[in-house]
Amino acid sequence: MSPARLFDTRDGSGSVAVGKVGDGLGGGTPIEFTVTGQGGVPASGVGAVSLNVTAVNTEAPSEGGYVTVYPCGTRPNASNLNFISGQIIPNAVIAPVSANGKVCFYVYGKAHLLADVNGWFAESQGANSVTPARLFDTRDGSGGVNASKVGDGLGGGTPIEFTVTGQGGVPATGVGAVSLNVTAVNTEAPNEGGYVTVYPCGTRPNASNLNFTSNQIIPNAVIAPVSANGKVCFYVYGKAHLLADVNGWYPG
Repeated sequence: MSPARLFDTRDGSGSVAVGKVGDGLGGGTPIEFTVTGQGGVPASGVGAVSLNVTAVNTEAPSEGGYVTVYPCGTRPNASNLNFISGQIIPNAVIAPVSANGKVCFYVYGKAHLLADVNGWFAESQGANSVTPARLFDTRDGSGGVNASKVGDGLGGGTPIEFTVTGQGGVPATGVGAVSLNVTAVNTEAPNEGGYVTVYPCGTRPNASNLNFTSNQIIPNAVIAPVSANGKVCFYVYGKAHLLADVNGWYPG
């Protein structure tokens, strides 16, 4: 399907309120938006939608701001897009849809939001969406990882080897790949820039999933193949804290 704008809080298109989302800290009312029957998405039978979500004119607290996209109801402790003040920053999101066709958009901090839809998944398709869930955060060691930055500032350092099966709504078996949102925080990059590689452990590929300069908070959506024993590895060239949230899985 062709991409279609769902809403823009700068001008109120999509029948949302004109104004930034969030109150500057952790309060504020999320946008509750009906995605079914909009922009080429069917009115029924939809399990998840593929979105591009953009935060504009961002205002972040000292620890950074973020956007959580979720199927309304209880808001998960996870992020789909992270920002500092004064950014225009997009990210791809696979968003589960509630039983009544809604998706909610929460902002920690304050920002205008734009949302465009570019695809959808039927409830019975092979792609399985889950409510976003935090897998790990190296800032505080949640998820059982070390509470320290990943990488040694150059090309060395030990990658995180993380078991994703059986976590955050992902089954313990039968998983070929997972849909993640990976965020690098408090980045330290060499002159040529730093990057993150997400891969099914084993031999690390010469590829990147997320690229950064120093002092950034930068997210990206990643479809990560899973090793035979349910693991995904996270390597950093440079140095950064890493956060990983899971929002879906694919059979394999």
